Amino acid sequence: MNPGAPDLTNDYDGPCAVCGAVVPAGTGVLRHGPNGGWEVFHPGHVPEPAPPARQDLPGWHRRRLMALDIETTGNRVAVDRILAVAVRLTDGTTGDWIMDPGSNIHSSAPDRIQGVTVERARANGVPAAPALDEVATLIADHLASNEILVVWFAPYVLTTLHAELLRHGVPPLSDRLPHGVAPVCDPLVLDRHADRYRPGRRSLRAVTDWYGIPHAHPGEAASDAEATLELAQAVADSYPSIARLSRPALHTEQIRWNAEQSRRHPDALEWPFAAVEPLPWEAPPAD
Repeated sequence: MNPGAPDLTNDYDGPCAVCGAVVPAGTGVLRHGPNGGWEVFHPGHVPEPAPPARQDLPGWHRRRLMALDIETTGNRVAVDRILAVAVRLTDGTTGDWIMDPGSNIHSSAPDRIQGVTVERARANGVPAAPALDEVATLIADHLASNEILVVWFAPYVLTTLHAELLRHGVPPLSDRLPHGVAPVCDPLVLDRHADRYRPGRRSLRAVTDWYGIPHAHPGEAASDAEATLELAQAVADSYPSIARLSRPALHTEQIRWNAEQSRRHPDALEWPFAAVEPLPWEAPPAD
């Protein structure tokens, strides 16, 4: 349902999901149930929207996870440049980089909230090539150990990273990992699959708010990586069917789920990334 849409009513008599008493046809409120079916409620028993209760479940989310996030000059994966990278691991390891984008680069999304401006990156950033190589080495070593890389909206982040590595003559992840860039966990894909009918936005800020996860500085790579890491664990603890997946199955299922979620968007990037070639910098078209 869309926000603000009228409630759906029941066409047939059915038991109230809260009290069990019969709800006569046409008098109840229908909601999608947690298992994908429909539930009917007396009007006074309709629950307030809330995520499922988190459980202390075993699974892949209890292993050593690495979260990755980036800040860029814009959203064009083959053109825009990375300004900042942050990684956060569940064992407490952290990594932060600010990269000089070059003298002729400017932001193609100047009104977007971001923690690192082009000017700051140019003044305080390190040369991009060695920093990108350090980032790629850290990620590749983690994935080579068969541990999960957590990335919110993975096609955007990993495709942008792939293009930047090629642009600077640094071997991309796909060349470093003979068995593929896997396993990857994208909490956006997980949340859309687990709670597909929830109205409202699915931005990182909106979804962390939904699960009650602190997110102090949305748009900053470090804060986004920390929130993404906790979000992956929260989704798994909320949905046993996701928590019980093996690491290979988690990756494979997300390919299928993302394809279903993107079927109305023919220009959507491949999940978890698209092997695009980098393009020269150009200013975005004027509005």
